[in-house]
Amino acid sequence: MHAYGQENNQTCIDCHKGVAHFAPQAKLDTSAFDHLFDMAKNTKLDAEKVYPIENIKMSDLAIINPTVELTTVSAKDKTRTVTVSGFQMKGAESVIYMGEGQRSIIATLTEKGIKALTLGEATTDAYGNEWRSAELTGTIDAPVLASNQPLWDYAEELDNVYCSTCHAKIPANHFTVNSWGPVAKSMGARTDISALNLEILTKFFQNHAKDVANHK
Repeated sequence: MHAYGQENNQTCIDCHKGVAHFAPQAKLDTSAFDHLFDMAKNTKLDAEKVYPIENIKMSDLAIINPTVELTTVSAKDKTRTVTVSGFQMKGAESVIYMGEGQRSIIATLTEKGIKALTLGEATTDAYGNEWRSAELTGTIDAPVLASNQPLWDYAEELDNVYCSTCHAKIPANHFTVNSWGPVAKSMGARTDISALNLEILTKFFQNHAKDVANHK
């Protein structure tokens, strides 16, 4: 990055906005998050795909992370039966990951949830880890959105406030899914971002990461 900066006549403060002066204070409009719940009121009960705004319970089977895509199986009386799909790694049976080799947790399972999984055939990656597809079906009654775009719009606002306030904007496809996790965690610790907002922001980066963007 230093070589790039020199070639483009940049100085330190083109990327690091707090080097030569006090860093700008991050200010988030909290009404933007509340608006997501207002939008969720318009989500049709039988919407084919739905996306949680925050961590939600899937009956007594799992906790589903925000922004995760869920497929509606049936719906009745404000309760949806949905399926979450991802991958399980041998040795980490209590979670479902976003993709094979992609360690972005989309669901944390109870003992009952582990037993209720529908699993595919195992394959071994280049590092010797065994992965297999995993699906779990259960009920939810929490507010959800019919599109993930409002969540990504909110995440970009979080990026502008908590990331780009202090340094140059880093595109989501700059890192891989697995790289974004520790990067977001370490940088988030330097701010007062809430745990939920950091999770939404991390999921945004991971869903648009270098090894995802070209496959969607």
